[in-house]
Amino acid sequence: MSALQTFMLVVDHDKAEAKQVAERVAQDVENKRTTLIEVVQSLGEYINDEDPILRGKAVSYLTAVIRALPPKYLSRQQIQVLTTFFCDRIEDGGAVAGLDTLQKLDRFNDALAEEVAQAIFERLQDLQSRSQSQRFQVYQLLNELMSNHRAALHKMGDTSLVGIIDLMTGEKDPRNLMLVFSILKVVMIEWDISNHAETLFEAAYNYFPITFRPPPNDPYGITAQDLKDRLQDCISSTSLFAPYAIPALLDKLDSTSPNVKKDALNALIACIRSYDPDTVSKYSIQIWDVLKFEILNAQEEFLSELSLQALNSIARRLSEGIAATSEQSPLAQFLRPITKECNEQLREPQQKQAKPAQQILNSTSSASIASFTVTVQTVVAPLLTVYQEADGLAKQRALLETLGVLFDSAIKVFGKWDSHEPEPAAENALVEFKDQFSDVFGQALMGAAKEEVSFRVTALEGFLRLSILRDYFQDNEIGLFVQYLDEILLKEESAGRDDLKKKAIAALAEISKHKPRLIMDITFPAFVATLPDSDEGPNTDYITTLENLAQISVERDIFETLVRRLLSKLTILLQKERAGSIAYPRAILMTILYVMKQRNLDKDPNLELYYDKIVIGLCRGVAEAATGKSTNRILNDAVVIDILGRLCNVIVRCLSKQKEDEVAQNVYTLFASSSTFIPVPFSQTTNEDQQRTMIISTYLLAGLPADCAHLPYTGRDLSPLLSDLVTRSLTESEPSTHLAFLRHSALIVNKFLPKSELSIATEILSNLFSAGAEEKTVASGTIKTIFWLSKALILRLAPTTTEILTSLLSLLSSPDEMTSTTAARGFAILLKDDDVLSADNGANIRLLAKQRVFTTLTPLISNRIREVNVAGDGSSTPTHIKPAHLTALSGILSTISPSLVMPELPTLLPLLLQSLDLQTADSQAVRAATLETLAVIIRENGVGVIEECGHVQSLVTRLLKTAAYNPAPTGLHQQAAVAGPVNGPRLRVEALRCLNLLAQTPKTDAPAVAKAGKLSPLLPVKNQVVRSLRTILDDPKRDVRKAAVDARGAWLRNVDDAADEED
Repeated sequence: MSALQTFMLVVDHDKAEAKQVAERVAQDVENKRTTLIEVVQSLGEYINDEDPILRGKAVSYLTAVIRALPPKYLSRQQIQVLTTFFCDRIEDGGAVAGLDTLQKLDRFNDALAEEVAQAIFERLQDLQSRSQSQRFQVYQLLNELMSNHRAALHKMGDTSLVGIIDLMTGEKDPRNLMLVFSILKVVMIEWDISNHAETLFEAAYNYFPITFRPPPNDPYGITAQDLKDRLQDCISSTSLFAPYAIPALLDKLDSTSPNVKKDALNALIACIRSYDPDTVSKYSIQIWDVLKFEILNAQEEFLSELSLQALNSIARRLSEGIAATSEQSPLAQFLRPITKECNEQLREPQQKQAKPAQQILNSTSSASIASFTVTVQTVVAPLLTVYQEADGLAKQRALLETLGVLFDSAIKVFGKWDSHEPEPAAENALVEFKDQFSDVFGQALMGAAKEEVSFRVTALEGFLRLSILRDYFQDNEIGLFVQYLDEILLKEESAGRDDLKKKAIAALAEISKHKPRLIMDITFPAFVATLPDSDEGPNTDYITTLENLAQISVERDIFETLVRRLLSKLTILLQKERAGSIAYPRAILMTILYVMKQRNLDKDPNLELYYDKIVIGLCRGVAEAATGKSTNRILNDAVVIDILGRLCNVIVRCLSKQKEDEVAQNVYTLFASSSTFIPVPFSQTTNEDQQRTMIISTYLLAGLPADCAHLPYTGRDLSPLLSDLVTRSLTESEPSTHLAFLRHSALIVNKFLPKSELSIATEILSNLFSAGAEEKTVASGTIKTIFWLSKALILRLAPTTTEILTSLLSLLSSPDEMTSTTAARGFAILLKDDDVLSADNGANIRLLAKQRVFTTLTPLISNRIREVNVAGDGSSTPTHIKPAHLTALSGILSTISPSLVMPELPTLLPLLLQSLDLQTADSQAVRAATLETLAVIIRENGVGVIEECGHVQSLVTRLLKTAAYNPAPTGLHQQAAVAGPVNGPRLRVEALRCLNLLAQTPKTDAPAVAKAGKLSPLLPVKNQVVRSLRTILDDPKRDVRKAAVDARGAWLRNVDDAADEED
């Protein structure tokens, strides 16, 4: 059997074998064992067979052989002969692929390209009757000719132009159309189409609008938007299409389909941005007349936004190359009817169409400096006249908002003070109105009645825009505005939600970015002057002042000044014998902490100053206070020490290696001399004040890197230090100091204990478990120590993690209720984020720790609860066991991501429902955590997952029960009603939030079950919910009433007997 016969036999079912056959023949040709002429001659009888399939296979054989030859093998003459051969048989299968192979060769010239194109146009006029794949091959060949031999096709002129149009007319396949549109675009842009503009336009526009929807699992990934973009490129490719495109697209805006109108507007915008300015000018008024309706009578917001984009694009296009505007310029002629319309609408700025008129002005004025200038010159003066004649604040406010829109445009066109773009040469047209604006906005801000908050806020926002507009106000004019803001913040009484004061502080913060010197010269002295040297009275205004100072200290100079001033204030307080209220130094330190957290201290040139003054100076002060040598007890206060510790932690994390070593050596001595202060570890005689210094020691240790080599008491190993700290944590009674010991121990175990020494921690933990097992009641301090040491080991996934988790679980089954309940609350500690044991502090937190805890504990807890449920009320199991396990589960789930919870939901949901039934004293926190977990699950996945578990009715009933207001009983009924549940306001709000979420449409990436089905699974309980929510509308708490209104509205709107059909 010959190679040709073998190829024809296998080509349909084994492409690889056919390819190998062709490659062997090509090798023979290359090695001169046969010739190309002999290969062609071997086609013999098949090439002229009446069966087109046989002819196609024969031609495909020759194509495959040619494709297998090296690119440089064929001579120019051979390529020419083969090209003619394939052109003569272009209607047969394989010929197009052969031509595609040949045209890629270096010796394939423009004359041959023209011959191929001519063959395509003349012999494939029936192309649309062929299969999609055959058509695709032809388009692919033509596209390649366009890429590699465009000059040859261009030289053919109208022949190629008409040939391409005829070839493609009627194409419907999306994959083919992507090529068709690409080829047409090249012709439209590069050919002389002046005699065929309408024909070419119609060839493309016939496909508008695109209504294609890709089939499921489409292998080519072509979307409707891909096709729309390609078609849009064609329609907007040349200004010669304008007489046909623009009227046709404007006509499409009469469509009743929002999607068709959207596509038309997008295409129109593309045309405006592509066509030359003269063409755009010719149709600009016509476009405005149509778009005006879309904007002023907007039915769909996105259509209005697109229409505004179109106006902006026209103004931008007509501004090109304009140095100075004249009344006869195309831009001025375009803007004239627009500004006239807007002026008419804004004479009554409270009317419905005034807001769209503002949007139109914003759209045109922000397009360019020229457009801004024309708009301002025709609009501002009439607006100011209407403002002066306005008969009410509501009307004046609307006019100030309109001016604010123009100020926004000015910022967009001219930039802010800190803009990096080159400064525009043209003068800002607003300059001539500067004095009027200062008077109008200043009077509105400071002269209006204090209760007119919204009016004054509008004035403030306008004044702020002018203050940050580049090169508009002088510094003294901005300074006047700053004084107004200071007066509002310092002298005016707070009222309601304090909207004006919030806006004022935000304005100062914004100005501080552009003009920090003004803030330092005007605001700082005014604010700092109001800070007392001590807080001995009931006045706490300093808290607001400190909050304000923190928010405006964004820039480095202001930040540095604030920190210095506040440290000076703190120094004065620390030197006073009567320090007054402890709240004041707390507030000062909190302010410094807040501003330091906002900055990148790594690169701060004053880092060493902060280290000396805060870390060394104040830590030493804490040590002196602990030994009773300070003037007052400010630095003995646990909260002050905690805030100071956090502040030191922020600084220490940014220190150099040398300074880190210094901190490490002073973690416990706090930079004090050994003669004045005895460190806590291993000390036999420490009082509460000294013990309290462990709070700051813990924060210092947390800020150090794990490889720090100079930690005290770490000699041979960490065992003695850890044992001492654990022993102290067992007996410490002051909550803040106790937490410091717990965190400190956990920090050492998690971050500083080498892997080889983990047995030190596990042995200590094992001893604590053993001691607890021997006692009937395990002390609260012991349980908390156990959980913090467990947290440290679990987060780093120590080898004993599973063993630790099962030991923790055993505490829940203690016959002693206090032990069981305390342990149950401890499970929330295990994975909860902590300020000390955190990633920021370099703690060893493994990514899979949460998954290990969840997968280990939840099945065990679930089984234990099931056992208790099966045993029933008559069993010997203490009544506290089940609530303890449910509390533990709630604590775990509150720290686990929904993605881990979802696979176990069928098991967990019944347990979550039982958690909502808890009636114990601690149940409020547990039920709140359960509701938060349910809210996340429902929001992410919709009601479908609840239905799949079969618990819609159960969940809804419990949510309604939890949302009900049950006042705490008083008087004679109190004792009888002690067992009844009291749903706090937070619980009621959370339950209503879950009910609201149940009625919402799930997220787009929710499981299919969440969105499946026509009937809502909530329909059977709809009446029950709506009826119950009507009662809750009378709840005494406003937040609860609002949540009830939202939930009831969601159920009435969204819970129906059939889902909405997709558009």
